[in-house]
Amino acid sequence: MAHLALAERDLGPTEAVIFDKDGTLCHSQSYLLELAQARLSHALALTGGPQRLRPLLERISGIRDGHLDPAGATAVASRHDNMIAIASALCSEGCSWHQGRLWAGQALAAADAELAPRKWQRTPPTAGVAPLLRRLRSRGIRIAVLSNDLEASLEAFLNGHGLRSLVDVVRGSDAPPHKPDPKAALLLCRLLGCRPEATGLVGDAADDLQVAADAGLAWSLAYTGAWQPAPALSGSHGHLNDWSLLVAR
Repeated sequence: MAHLALAERDLGPTEAVIFDKDGTLCHSQSYLLELAQARLSHALALTGGPQRLRPLLERISGIRDGHLDPAGATAVASRHDNMIAIASALCSEGCSWHQGRLWAGQALAAADAELAPRKWQRTPPTAGVAPLLRRLRSRGIRIAVLSNDLEASLEAFLNGHGLRSLVDVVRGSDAPPHKPDPKAALLLCRLLGCRPEATGLVGDAADDLQVAADAGLAWSLAYTGAWQPAPALSGSHGHLNDWSLLVAR
C-alpha cells in the first residue's frame, strides 16, 4: 500500500484521498464573490430594494470590505444553507418566513441562471492538481470529491477540465449526507471500498477538517493555495499551498 507524505512528514498508508473542490481543486474566490453579490442584488430587487439590508446581507454571505471571507457562508456552506441565511436576513424586515424563504430561493435561482452555466470555465484547476491526481492513481490510491457544490456543477468542472477520468466518486450537496456531516465521508469510503483509517482528506475550510476528524479518517490536510489571503486553519495534519509537496512513496 502506498504511503503519502507532506514534505518529510509521513502520513501513513493510504488507500484513498477525498478532496474538496472550491478553493482546493480549483480557484473559486473571484467567482464566489461575484455569485454572492448577484444573490444579494436579486434579493434586494425582489423585496423592493431596502438598501439598509445590504450590509447585513453582505455580513451573512461573508463579504468583508469588498472581499470574500474564505470562512464565510458563500465560500463553505451549501446552497441550501446560504438560502436559509439570506431568508433569515430578509425576515428581519418583518416579512413572513414563507415569503422570506420564497424570495431567497428566487434570488439564488436568478443568480445561478446568470452565472452557474459558466462556472467551470471561471474556476480553473489549482496549479499542479492534475499531475497530483495522476501520481496518486498510479500508486493505486482511489480519489473522491466531496463538495457543497451541486453534483452537476462538480461533473461540469471535472469534465470541462479533463479531470473526470482521474476521479472515482463524486458527491455534491444534492442529497444527504453532505458536509459537515461525517457520514458523508464515511459513505464515500464505502463507495470507494476503502477503510476510513486508511483514507485522507484535503480541504480549504474548517468544516472539511472537522469532517475528517469526526469520521475517524487517517489524516487531513489544509490546502491554502487558492485564497488571497490564505485562510487560517487549525486541526489538520499539515498545511500545503503547492501540490508538489504531497508525495506518494
